[in-house]
Amino acid sequence: MLEFFRRHRGAFLITLTIIIIISFSVWGGWRTDSGYEKRAQITDVAITVYGKDYTIGDVQRAQTSLQLAQSYMQSYELPSMLMMLSSDGGFGGGGLNTLINLFVARHLMEDLGIRPSDAEARAALEKLPVLQENGKFDLSRAQRLEEVANSQGFESTDLLGIMKDTIGLQKLQDIVTKSYVASPLAAEKQYASSYHTFKGSKITFETEAFKKAATVTDDEIKKYYEENKENYKTLEKRAVSYVLFENPKDLDKKPLEERQKAQNQQVERVNAFNKLTASGVKFAEAAKQTKEKIETVPAFAQGEPPAVLKTESNLIELIFARAKDSKTQPEAIEGTSGWYVFDVTQIEESKQQELAEVKDKIKDTLLGQKADEARTKAVNETRTALNDALKAGKKIDDLVKEKKLTLEALPDIDIANPPQEVPNAFLIAREAAKTAAGSISHAVDYDKGTLLIYVSAKELRKRADGADVRKNQVDSLSRQERMSLFHSWFKKQHDAAKVVTKLGVS
Repeated sequence: MLEFFRRHRGAFLITLTIIIIISFSVWGGWRTDSGYEKRAQITDVAITVYGKDYTIGDVQRAQTSLQLAQSYMQSYELPSMLMMLSSDGGFGGGGLNTLINLFVARHLMEDLGIRPSDAEARAALEKLPVLQENGKFDLSRAQRLEEVANSQGFESTDLLGIMKDTIGLQKLQDIVTKSYVASPLAAEKQYASSYHTFKGSKITFETEAFKKAATVTDDEIKKYYEENKENYKTLEKRAVSYVLFENPKDLDKKPLEERQKAQNQQVERVNAFNKLTASGVKFAEAAKQTKEKIETVPAFAQGEPPAVLKTESNLIELIFARAKDSKTQPEAIEGTSGWYVFDVTQIEESKQQELAEVKDKIKDTLLGQKADEARTKAVNETRTALNDALKAGKKIDDLVKEKKLTLEALPDIDIANPPQEVPNAFLIAREAAKTAAGSISHAVDYDKGTLLIYVSAKELRKRADGADVRKNQVDSLSRQERMSLFHSWFKKQHDAAKVVTKLGVS
């Protein structure tokens, strides 16, 4: 039953995860006048909101309902909204604040006469993606959801209650902010910023050129080695012998009876081998008695497994996790190809490398560091000098000649849809969008160095979907600002609720 819900959890990507870390069972307690500690009970008051007391049991139930909404109903709107209303309105809210917001919201809904009906809640419930099959409500899915709710101590009416809270919070926000529409001017500025096309050129500062110009002395190499000696050690390596109880081939093509027989035979072989090693029989002798083939691989580092074991990450981890002085044989472990039993036959300990062994590596590291420093300095100085000169009225072509730079023309780039065929187009577009026409962008770092972008012009070209995009822009901006307004209003209501938390919970 639960597997059904696990399979469908990926259908809705969410950046908010409710982190309600409330463990009432370990709250501890408080000391009475007589000095004895009293344990918190489920009937004890946990919080007070608008003068109404909520017990530990009430808070636990609210917590479980939000977890039910998110984990099994995949209805994220209610927990997400409650979290965003926490603290400063960011995405880091959670804990008891989320639950307090729920109690505050319920009070406000009741106060303003917002009472979603059973019919509204049922209609919203039937529209949840987790209860849909081919775009239609699926009764069998609903029945499975109800079974899960029952296992958590909830009734079907509680599922409707979650949807009523969701609908009610939407209506509460509508009452406060629905009439608000974003400024057309602000929306148009955002549209222009997001969907313009820019013309420009790039100046490239390749790391390799600075690396060729850098020099490193022997004294610098020696000093670096002494300061970072701990980082220059050989990797521990281990050699192993193993027996692979390979998975039966073409199981899907065999009748059920043959399939089960083949799988049972594999399990019997594994158990027979394990039984021998568990009784103290040596690895090689166990293989001999069971007529299993031993495979061997020479010593290898954990991050550099041999090709034959490259896909067996769990096996590799166990090989290197095994204690060096262990006398016992590990039990079989399942891999991608079957079941493995292994024996570590050799361990090459990690050891300190001498300067001569790592001199070239250190030299390359230092050259890279010096190249990065020189490149960064050159980029910053060039950007400042060019922007100052451009503001003074000088031409970019004259400036690059004067400074012996190469200005390479870029194709016109749509900020919203950078062309994939242009290298680093996304990075270029991102910085160009923030750069005024006639100016040099901030540094654009890429895998081979750094770029500076000269933006010669920006154009807001006509788009076939321009009207729709503009409307979406207005709607998006309106939603953002409505949420901000609602958050400010809700915070005032929250303050007026005079929330009191008991038992030291925060």
